[in-house]
Amino acid sequence: MTVHPWHVPRSGLTQRMGARDLGTFMTVCPEVRYQPGDAIFRIGDPAEQLHVVTKGQVKLTVGTPRGQERILAVCGPDDLFGEAFVLDQQAYRVDAIALEETATCPMSRDQFAQLAQRLPSFAVTFAGVLATHLFECRDQLGQAYDPIRVRVANVLLAQAERFGAPDGDGWVRLRTRLRHEEIASMVSATRVSVTTALGEFREMGLMQGTRGRYRLRIAGLAAFVDEG
Repeated sequence: MTVHPWHVPRSGLTQRMGARDLGTFMTVCPEVRYQPGDAIFRIGDPAEQLHVVTKGQVKLTVGTPRGQERILAVCGPDDLFGEAFVLDQQAYRVDAIALEETATCPMSRDQFAQLAQRLPSFAVTFAGVLATHLFECRDQLGQAYDPIRVRVANVLLAQAERFGAPDGDGWVRLRTRLRHEEIASMVSATRVSVTTALGEFREMGLMQGTRGRYRLRIAGLAAFVDEG
């Protein structure tokens, strides 16, 4: 069975809170820091907390039948992850591993209740985040019918926006290494079809690099997606 981890990219949660409310949030849910490679939680751990990323990158992964690791999503600042908090699961279904120096604010149900009591607007703000995420999920369902090349291009653009660094003359270098099978998992396609799409992007001059080390010509990829 394919696992789709629950996460909310660019939630806007902290931006929706004023400075005073944000200070209260950080007091009730203080930051926990992680070094690269640290496990925030593992598959099967008791699912007790939702995490708000404040710094760094976190990969959500599962193991493959061959004992390899498959990245299902990469989370960055202001992302939420930890589906069990929302869905009332008993255990986490993925591993959450820090890719670099990372900090998150873990929030348990008890802490959520404290925040809702101390900050009456917090529950409404959080509900707004989830409602926005539902609308975005609906839009993504529509994108599932896009051609595979368009879906791959959209994933590359999203990764570049979140985790890219300018590399001169309109190019962006990805800081997060994603293998073909990991991109395939993100777009619900086969590894072969993703490899074919990436090869075509190289031939079109929209991408350079291989084995997860990519440089992207953002304007060209965006134009490709617009043309559909």
